[in-house]
Amino acid sequence: MNTFRKFAATVAMLALLALPTWPLTAAAELKQLTICANPNLSSLELLNNFGAFARALEKELGVPVKLVAGRDYDDTLKLLKEGKVDIAGTGAFGYVSANESFGAHLIVRYVEDDGDSYHALIITRADSGITSLAGLRGKRFAFTDPKSTSGYLLPLLAMQQAGIDLKDLGKADFVKKQPNAAIAVYSRQADAGAIADNQLNEKYGVQLKDIKVLWKSAPIPHGAWIARPDMAEADRKQLAAAIMRIANSAEGKKLLAQASVRGFAEGRDAEFDSVRAAKHLLDKLEKKD
Repeated sequence: MNTFRKFAATVAMLALLALPTWPLTAAAELKQLTICANPNLSSLELLNNFGAFARALEKELGVPVKLVAGRDYDDTLKLLKEGKVDIAGTGAFGYVSANESFGAHLIVRYVEDDGDSYHALIITRADSGITSLAGLRGKRFAFTDPKSTSGYLLPLLAMQQAGIDLKDLGKADFVKKQPNAAIAVYSRQADAGAIADNQLNEKYGVQLKDIKVLWKSAPIPHGAWIARPDMAEADRKQLAAAIMRIANSAEGKKLLAQASVRGFAEGRDAEFDSVRAAKHLLDKLEKKD
């Protein structure tokens, strides 16, 4: 399907949500729009969170909007690479990887309640007896996803810099979703785990008084919405501008709140340089092993 027609229609719809008098350009020619949500939570939670957004797209465009949830970050990026989705949400590491491997484009980045950035944590139970990263040797560790910035990349790099490689762990599991790492540690299924600080809470029965932070990263840029590589630059700019306008409108804030998103900010590739540098450093360290 023609890229310009798809995203001109999307831009027009988003603009309408902010200023209802804007024209709905080319909407009649759009047959379907496919969006893949950020896979940091369960598929059910993601579909519930972004359902209102998808329904708004359908109402304003008058065409079906297909909302899908990738099984994990790799699956999400695969869908984008193959052109099976038009836009996808991903973390900072996911964007850097997709940009380097197949040319995915940055559209906008997330702004959350904690501001423009968050932190990766390595946690353990307060009664585990583990007091440093060196104490992780021989222990069971819960990572989240191999493409997660906070659930894998930065914690693993910190461990390697402390002299702990994956092979030094007693066991390393990928538990897929952020809350699962905290649950695994709290329930003693893992001795330690990696998680984003904005995902560490008591929502899933974890008692924070029983959790200890062993390590905390430098600030990490929040994730982003990224586009498939064949989207034209003009279309990307139009889409980014429209999203920014809706994100800053009162009505738009209500809509985004239903998707657990505070807003968006203009995305600049340079903002992800720290994550890119960490990825390259980890690649070098792993090649030496």
